[in-house]
Amino acid sequence: MAHALIIGYGNPLRSDDGFGWDAAQKLSTCLHDSDLEVLTRHQLTPELAETASRFQLVIFIDAAVDLPPGELRCERIAQSEIHRQREASSFSHSLTPASLLALTAELYAKFPDAYYIQVGGESFAEGESISPAVQAAFEPLLAQVRSLLAQG
Repeated sequence: MAHALIIGYGNPLRSDDGFGWDAAQKLSTCLHDSDLEVLTRHQLTPELAETASRFQLVIFIDAAVDLPPGELRCERIAQSEIHRQREASSFSHSLTPASLLALTAELYAKFPDAYYIQVGGESFAEGESISPAVQAAFEPLLAQVRSLLAQG
């Protein structure tokens, strides 16, 4: 079983909503570990459940509308949350990290350690640039990801 999977997601054509995507691309060049896979996606989909089942650690990265611009929030996704999601799960084209892991548990009987890192966005308007406040969150994000990888 491989060590870690990072999934950065969001819409790179909606300004700061593309932060997860952008961060994943940058992380793939900053982190050199043969036991690490980094993916970019527009959204989380059921097909990722099989991918997540092959890893010990899964880190999700996305932009948030409920945080001040550039503020970082890192939450561990507890197995109790996965079990709650599992009971309420339905197949969808857009999933939360917990509901994706509920599918992973249900379909593959795997429970990877998981973290959800969000960075507050400033603008979600059409555009391909990340705002300066959100760009500045990359270094703290990199430090957080390195810490999570070292723990695992």
